[in-house]
Amino acid sequence: TNIDMNYKNFIERYSQESFHFITLSPINVDEISKKYNLEVEERLSWDYDLGNKTLRIFSISNRVNRPLISKGTLPKSQEIAIDPNFAQANNLKIGDNFSIQGKIFKISGYLYLPDYIYIIKNEQDMLPDPIHFGVGIMNPEDLKSFIPYATHHYYMARGKVNDFTQLKEELNSRYKLLVFQEKWDNFRIIVTEKKMENAKPMAYVISGFVLIISSVLLFIVLARLIDSMHTEIGTLYALGYSHREISKVYLQFPFYIWLLGAIPGGLIGYYLSDPLVKFYVSFLNVPVIDKIFPVKELLIAIFSPAIFMISAGYLAIRRLLKMSVLEVIKGETEKSFTKRYRLSLLNGLSFKRRLMLKQGLLHLSREIVLILGVAFATLILLYGFAGGSALNNLVNDTYTNIFKYNYVYIFNNYQRENKYSNAERFSILSFNLEGTKANVIIYGIEKDSKMVSLRGDRGELLTLDGFVITRSLADKFNLRPGDTISLISKIDGKKYSLKIDNIADVYIGNSGYMSLDKFNQIFGLETDSFLGLYSFEKLDIPRETLISSMDKDYLIKAFKDNAESINKILQVMYFMSFLLSLTIIYILSSLTITENRKSIGIFKILGYYDGELSYIFLGFNNISFLLGFSLGIPMFNVLVSYIMNAVLRDVDFSMNMKADMKNVFVTFIVLLIAFLISRYLGRRRIYSISPGIILKEQAE
Repeated sequence: TNIDMNYKNFIERYSQESFHFITLSPINVDEISKKYNLEVEERLSWDYDLGNKTLRIFSISNRVNRPLISKGTLPKSQEIAIDPNFAQANNLKIGDNFSIQGKIFKISGYLYLPDYIYIIKNEQDMLPDPIHFGVGIMNPEDLKSFIPYATHHYYMARGKVNDFTQLKEELNSRYKLLVFQEKWDNFRIIVTEKKMENAKPMAYVISGFVLIISSVLLFIVLARLIDSMHTEIGTLYALGYSHREISKVYLQFPFYIWLLGAIPGGLIGYYLSDPLVKFYVSFLNVPVIDKIFPVKELLIAIFSPAIFMISAGYLAIRRLLKMSVLEVIKGETEKSFTKRYRLSLLNGLSFKRRLMLKQGLLHLSREIVLILGVAFATLILLYGFAGGSALNNLVNDTYTNIFKYNYVYIFNNYQRENKYSNAERFSILSFNLEGTKANVIIYGIEKDSKMVSLRGDRGELLTLDGFVITRSLADKFNLRPGDTISLISKIDGKKYSLKIDNIADVYIGNSGYMSLDKFNQIFGLETDSFLGLYSFEKLDIPRETLISSMDKDYLIKAFKDNAESINKILQVMYFMSFLLSLTIIYILSSLTITENRKSIGIFKILGYYDGELSYIFLGFNNISFLLGFSLGIPMFNVLVSYIMNAVLRDVDFSMNMKADMKNVFVTFIVLLIAFLISRYLGRRRIYSISPGIILKEQAE
């Protein structure tokens, strides 16, 4: 709630852009603003390279994407403000002197920008890297001293435009429109939006599942506790106490459990939420503007367990009071087994196996809880293992075996002559998939490209005789070879229909590829024209001719720098799954052993070993464990399908998150260890039961 509310307050108060665009010539800001009822503001930007680090410096905005200064002050002359993550990663503090090309600037404060919440250097980057990339702001006059002349002009706009076609046409015809990007196509914004959109539902699902599982476990424990007091309850019943009076007394068990658990738990949870908020926003750079005390959520957290717990206690006592006084005093026996579960198919089984199955069938509710708990733990573990593998493959495999270039350069205008013999030409255009918000990038590359090696599902090299799309685009919109997609140009609003000839096994980018010659022909560009270069080596291209450039090593380095944080998150998921499965299995095993202390003692007198008794009374858990694990795999597939088709539908990448044999095997081993530990603890409890003490208890 704190993250969500602060994010919404931040983007509203500080005027997050609705879209931005880049033109070759400067526009008439007042005219465009008035004509389309928009707030339009030009922004200057410059990348300052400090060795292997880059600080992207912007001019201070006054109307759109206004900076928030969380600490310190807005920079004055000869001052600069930087984002707090970059400052912390590089040990920079407010008041320090910061040298830029020999000029000294004082760090005046820490800033947050509404359009750079997810701070990545290039839109192709997967993860932020505050060690090597950050953002800052300074006065336009100071910034202009580092920019000799503008090669293109960047404008931010805020407001509602019903139809962008006319605006794009005017910008393109009068000022040569180079880039036009709506808020929903901006990776730095959409990633944050999706995280905000899905964080709260996921929090409710996880906490709700834990609440339900713990409530069912409580019901089982309370039912056992109340059943163990059947003699006292039956006596009170016989003495004339009413159902209501008896229920009132025994409902104090769940009431005090709730009172002593939920209220301190809710307050501790609120206290512990603060570091969680700080950890979460460290990835997103969302400022905590207001410390919100979530009264509604805190009341839900405290009182929803009461509903479940008191209901569980009431059902447990009500089940007992539905019997006659004599049945209550004598206690509920398992004589109903022969009536409910008389299965002739079991007659051929051994005595021990029949007893094992009897124990499980008599307590199906417990086994269902165990099955669901193991399934949920399997889901979380598989998600962690598959997600970690997918991220590694996404970066390492894709940028090693498919995108073989090391550098990408995009010019601010179409070129006709390639002055760099070792570089490969390419062109790029941005489209919207008709009927969706999805951004689709179409590339025109050399037909026999050595820099981009597109391969099919079986690893075969694909030719560029036709139109090839990425697997991420195909999976999100259920596209197959032979289908036709309709695209709308972001520059001039023209509509194009392209037939899909093949699908490349690429999970980065909602993209399509075709030969450069065909690209120029379809989109009406001059023959041999191109907009960018791929290169193995760094090229000496004048900055003023470029609109952007990318170093692939930086992208991979950013991923490796973030791997430690990702691993910490995954380790928490692994520990949670392990603890959840261990706790559920141990509690249910302990209940079974406690209920059967007398029987276990008698079996020991008859000469049965602890291992045999463990099989008889806890053996059905083996079946439940395997069923839960088997159920967790399709649950994982459903979750991944939802993530791909809903969460990542409008995002410009996908993930190959599959439950392959390696991930399934590792998940099984982790859960099996938890299961064996709980079985070992249960077996120790069986070992501790003394036949002599059991006989003495019966005599008393």
